[in-house]
Amino acid sequence: MTFQPQALPSPSSLPSAVAPTPVATALPVTGLITAVGASLPTDRQCAASIHYSSWEPRPDNTAANHRVPTAQQLAAIDQFYPTYTQNPLANRYSARISGNFTGTTDEIIQWVACKWGVNADLVRAQAAVESWWHQSTAAGKTTTSRYCPPGTWNGSSCPSFYGLLQITYRYFSHEWPMMRDDTAFNADYVYGMMRMCYEGLATQLQASTPSAGYPRYHAGDIWGCLGSWFSGQWYDSGAIHYIQEVQKTLQEKPWLGRWF
Repeated sequence: MTFQPQALPSPSSLPSAVAPTPVATALPVTGLITAVGASLPTDRQCAASIHYSSWEPRPDNTAANHRVPTAQQLAAIDQFYPTYTQNPLANRYSARISGNFTGTTDEIIQWVACKWGVNADLVRAQAAVESWWHQSTAAGKTTTSRYCPPGTWNGSSCPSFYGLLQITYRYFSHEWPMMRDDTAFNADYVYGMMRMCYEGLATQLQASTPSAGYPRYHAGDIWGCLGSWFSGQWYDSGAIHYIQEVQKTLQEKPWLGRWF
């Protein structure tokens, strides 16, 4: 049985004694994501549409939340074609990646969600699974030095994954050090890639054999795309487990809790 997008309830309010509650993006969204081929708003439009507040559950993100990539860094990032797909139309999405926003962690999440046409709670849930919203998260130890970013090899190992949504240096070396240093860039890049996949342009996934009962790669499947971010495959066992973790977190909404 395939996963079906779940309609999202509105976030409930926190007790009045707690800091202001994050709210969903103002961008009209049906379910989890706008339709394939939908027109996407600009950086500036999204910056004007989000809910601003002083709520910051992760003050340790402050420096990264207020750092954006330089023009030189952006010029050096991988365009999706031909690095990750054989469809040149994919570059319309990689060309939009800017990381050009500063604010609280939740404001950055709202901005990214607006920019790529997804419900902000999906980004919140994935970020909770990946890093518990800590941009400083560095995980996935590797003992292969060539997979380590500059300056991270300690003689025996280094972390593989970095940031809010855990980008791996092994496959995204041109996105270093922004994946570690810039919160908005980290999320912007991941959801640019997610949108490219959702639009049906991730041709590398066409050769992926899904687990029994799951569909092959096709446009319009946000859950499949989210799972492929974790495993690199389409509905393999790792992807399915990851999807289930994000779905569970999406239902529980821990960011609305007093102790998040």
